[in-house]
Amino acid sequence: MTTENIVTSVTFEAAEDLSSDQYRFVVLDSDGKVERPNAATDVVIGVLQNAPESGQEARVALLGTGGISKVVLSATIATIGEIAATEFVSAADAGKAQVAVATQYPAGIFVSVGDEDDLGSIILTSATVKA
Repeated sequence: MTTENIVTSVTFEAAEDLSSDQYRFVVLDSDGKVERPNAATDVVIGVLQNAPESGQEARVALLGTGGISKVVLSATIATIGEIAATEFVSAADAGKAQVAVATQYPAGIFVSVGDEDDLGSIILTSATVKA
């Protein structure tokens, strides 16, 4: 069962069409606009809470707030408590949540899990990736 308790969300302008990216991780571009991650090693700022088109307001639940957000899962995530990070295989999969590896920036902790493309939940906190 997914859960959600957003503590802090802010709005940014969407740099691209994000109408299919609700509950995925997002990053800021050099103009301060929200876009999909371009690599698995990007630093994400939070989880997109709505589905804006380019130029519209994108509501983002910020990391580090301790709230809980739904996220789209990149694969089967079986263990609650694992550290989450962003997936990047292609633009179509960008921003889904996966279990973090040592080369990634942590983006939360899983509190509900499931299969690929299911909604799970993460605590929006910074964490340390296991060595």
